[in-house]
Amino acid sequence: MDTQNTPVHIRLWNHDFWLLAFANMLLTMGVYMQMMYVPEWVKQYSGGGDMQIWSWVAYVVGLFSMGGFCSFLVQKYRRNRVCLQSLIVVMALLASPVFLGAFYKNNVVWTMPLLRFLTGAFFGLAQMVLASTLVIDCCEAPQRTEANYSAAWFYRFSLSLGPLLALMLFRFADMKVSIWVSAGLVALAFVLISLVKFPFRTPEDSLHRFSLDRFLLPGAWALFFQLLLVTMVLGMMMSVFFTCANFFAWLMLGFLLALLAEKFVFMNAELQSEMVTGLLLIMASLLLMLTNSSDDVMYIVPVLTGLGTGLIGSRFILFFIKLSDHCQRGTSQSTYFLAWESGIALGLGLGFQLVREQKPGESVDPWLDVYVVALVMTVVALVVYVGFTHKWYLRHKNR
Repeated sequence: MDTQNTPVHIRLWNHDFWLLAFANMLLTMGVYMQMMYVPEWVKQYSGGGDMQIWSWVAYVVGLFSMGGFCSFLVQKYRRNRVCLQSLIVVMALLASPVFLGAFYKNNVVWTMPLLRFLTGAFFGLAQMVLASTLVIDCCEAPQRTEANYSAAWFYRFSLSLGPLLALMLFRFADMKVSIWVSAGLVALAFVLISLVKFPFRTPEDSLHRFSLDRFLLPGAWALFFQLLLVTMVLGMMMSVFFTCANFFAWLMLGFLLALLAEKFVFMNAELQSEMVTGLLLIMASLLLMLTNSSDDVMYIVPVLTGLGTGLIGSRFILFFIKLSDHCQRGTSQSTYFLAWESGIALGLGLGFQLVREQKPGESVDPWLDVYVVALVMTVVALVVYVGFTHKWYLRHKNR
């Protein structure tokens, strides 16, 4: 029987790993804080429309734009400096609305997609270097699977912590404060990474300026699109509750429950149990949104969503590792990051695109189309996984 292989903690949590794990979380929190004012800004100054979806698509294109140069950069230059310099650019981009706000507002049609593209490009480069190289370099070979697994949880928690912090700041301060805090979190991540010492490594004899190393794992295409489909549903759910701090607080509880379930419920369960359980939990949350309008649903839905996506995300990061060859671990981590992040961004864009304009006297939920499309996508994801992806993975895994 194929069972789970959840990592156990064996002397991983050293000083350097703690610093990199928290840097990973702070960096992502800063970027997700910025995401909270993009929809309102686009709606206010361009009337919304297609600009919503194109802003998120530009972000996704940006995520992929620098990946092909990642391997060349980390070998040609000091790998930690590549990450640190990317963080400086991300900081500047996050803080730029404070100094260039009027310019952005007057030229929002092209400046917003450009800002999103550049943010995606340098955030993607920083994250790929951090996940594919720096986290792996700070631990011994037997600990690397656990390091990837644990670092991904810090990244996953930031998905709820970043928006939650932004919404709390909106409540007690203004947008300018939130912008400064988001840039400050990235600055703190810069400091933490600077405190870690990385030995110099001689680059390979033949360096290619563009390569898939540390970028994309072509053999993982089925896992990539399966995870993309799941995280698009998560992004659509986030679009529905984009201004609801309670949603992100209870989403965090769902993630915590998923982490506990990984250790105590699914330790020796069948290999596909986490994915199937996670999708069923997400389906249950969507059915609750479609059939029940009570206030209690607003607490249950994010918990089920966080629990489901937490189980799926933690299982898939191990799938990507086991699908890769020995020298492709870093590439598998970048591929996982791109699938996860792209799905959330595309889901957010699609969710805002599907929302109905509320007409006077109309009682229909404006987010009804979002629930229906997300539910259909979840059902499709479950059928595809059980019918194809899981069997495909068992045939192609290398570890």
